[in-house]
Amino acid sequence: MLRRFGIALILSLLFSPMVSFGAETVKLRHLQSVYLDDKGSGMKQPEGVACNEKSLLVVADSGNGRLLQFSFQDKTLKNGKEIRVSQLLFPMEVQLNSKGQIFSLDGKQRRIVYLSPAGEYLGYLAIEGLQSPSTFVPKSFKIDSKDNIYVLDVFGSRVLLLGPDGKYQKQIELPGDSGFFSDLAIDPRGTILLIDSTRARVYSSPKDSGTFSPLTGSLQEYLNFPTHITTDGRGTLYLVDTNGSGIVVLGQDGSFMGRLLTMGWNEGLLYYPSQMCINDKGQVFIADRGNNRVQIFDLIR
Repeated sequence: MLRRFGIALILSLLFSPMVSFGAETVKLRHLQSVYLDDKGSGMKQPEGVACNEKSLLVVADSGNGRLLQFSFQDKTLKNGKEIRVSQLLFPMEVQLNSKGQIFSLDGKQRRIVYLSPAGEYLGYLAIEGLQSPSTFVPKSFKIDSKDNIYVLDVFGSRVLLLGPDGKYQKQIELPGDSGFFSDLAIDPRGTILLIDSTRARVYSSPKDSGTFSPLTGSLQEYLNFPTHITTDGRGTLYLVDTNGSGIVVLGQDGSFMGRLLTMGWNEGLLYYPSQMCINDKGQVFIADRGNNRVQIFDLIR
């Protein structure tokens, strides 16, 4: 423990809040960090973040068993309303649809809960027409611009594609020659992306395809243990390296573009981050779990 503390301290002193390794076209500039809700209560190991074009930010404040709802306007974070419902015990991931409804994966119940934009409980996501429902165990999920829902079902070894109403449309089997898949993303072209955490590899399934194929080889040279994947409006990929406390950037073709940020406690540094999101204005929100905060950056090209 002491050795790890020393290494992290040295890193935090050596590197400034805006750090880039080889990514000439992508950088992150720290804007702000948020630790508290609107009543002054602190976050505890936040796992998830969701943002949209309407300046809404929702945080899965996992350790406190609640969601926090902020607005981010003119590069200023406002509010911090607590959303707490008895049906959501341990929010791990959060997503927003086009109507502003909030969807969150409960890590204890392994069920997806959905709420109104005001935070009122609406129900559990019930998948009508699901094949082999007894094997369904969601690990992650995403909602695209048309409100279709994509669920990573690790126990069923598949990705489920659902309509906006939650009805089953189809499924794609996970690749057999893989390790453990922890997250998925949907790029602007409708391609489904998967991150294999143990083998540090990205897989893709283009729109209307029924299979996954490797987009990259092993990325272990650049990261330790990626747990989250997302894209920006251009289709650039961002992998959250939880154990390595950084962000790895890939091109649409899977080519390595660079590594951003590093480990530490200072503003602009990360300590076991979990998830991130990027809004249409180029602001990046990262759930900095180990530092009990959410950090906000400007994406610079």
